[in-house]
Amino acid sequence: MSLLDQFRKDTVLDLDANDVEVAKKHGPFGNMTSNQAIIFNELSRPNHEELIRESARQALSDIKEGLEKDGAAELTVDWMTAKLGAEVLPHLDIQGFALAQTNPSMARDTEATVKHARRMVRLFERAGIPSSRVCIKIPATLEGLRACRILTKDHNINTLATTVFCVEQSLAAAEEAGCLFTSPYVNPLEVHFVPGTHVVYEDPITEMKGMKATAEIQRQFRRRNVATKVLAASLITIEETISLSGVDRATLGPTMLEMLLNEKDSERFQKLRERAIQSYNPDFQVASDLPLDAHFPLDEPATDLKAALARPYIRDLITDALAHFTNAEKGLLAIAEKALADVQK
Repeated sequence: MSLLDQFRKDTVLDLDANDVEVAKKHGPFGNMTSNQAIIFNELSRPNHEELIRESARQALSDIKEGLEKDGAAELTVDWMTAKLGAEVLPHLDIQGFALAQTNPSMARDTEATVKHARRMVRLFERAGIPSSRVCIKIPATLEGLRACRILTKDHNINTLATTVFCVEQSLAAAEEAGCLFTSPYVNPLEVHFVPGTHVVYEDPITEMKGMKATAEIQRQFRRRNVATKVLAASLITIEETISLSGVDRATLGPTMLEMLLNEKDSERFQKLRERAIQSYNPDFQVASDLPLDAHFPLDEPATDLKAALARPYIRDLITDALAHFTNAEKGLLAIAEKALADVQK
């Protein structure tokens, strides 16, 4: 049995890509993960030239007909995202979600994030994906979590809190914002962008800060019986992935899927898997775990959540992640602007 087959027995597997060929080869998946970097990398491939032009033409038509109001480039990017999602949706479980991320440049603006999320849902519906199968990813800043709450409670829009690096973010997302998922990053996002920044740990379960935070988030959710599911992200090695055995869900990209497919299960991985599953058990006791009466309100003064987000290590991880995603957002706008110029010649 391959490690991919074994991992699927322990954890729901999501696709960390918008690549329909990968979805066909390794599916079905639970959800399809998406963000600005994933979309940019996918659209940089030559096989999407017509999709890009179609999105630009659709954006211009929407603005002309008064269906949408904002800039044509931003609207083109959202159409590209929706169209890619529609291609992958058939390779998801029947109840799986197409995920799409609001612009990271708006991560500290609640009103703008809500507006963008609502538009993305509209476009996904027009692309053939019902709103019930769309989930909007929103960076888990204080303002982003407040946007999640508004979208969930006032607009019946599914949300996922992303760029999660501490337990407090996830508890606020689950108990205050009503998010469907929360996505803790096992590794800092920079490991996917900056060569040489990834650190290999001998024992990911006990040594990786992101892995330990993910494990506590899962234990807290199971102890508190919250409906929100953990969707772990940002993985580099097989050992990191197997250390997530037993978590609710994990999202894996094409490289990791191939690595797991080509690696056979072994006694070493079985022992790691058993330890991982134990670490997610709500009865597993860790002295540093937050008490069950710890809660993190979003309304002002939001003192405890603000304090957690202001911790230098957490603050820097969030800031870095938003910077990388914002750079990808700018890259997408450049693709859109070129397409708009081309279709208007």
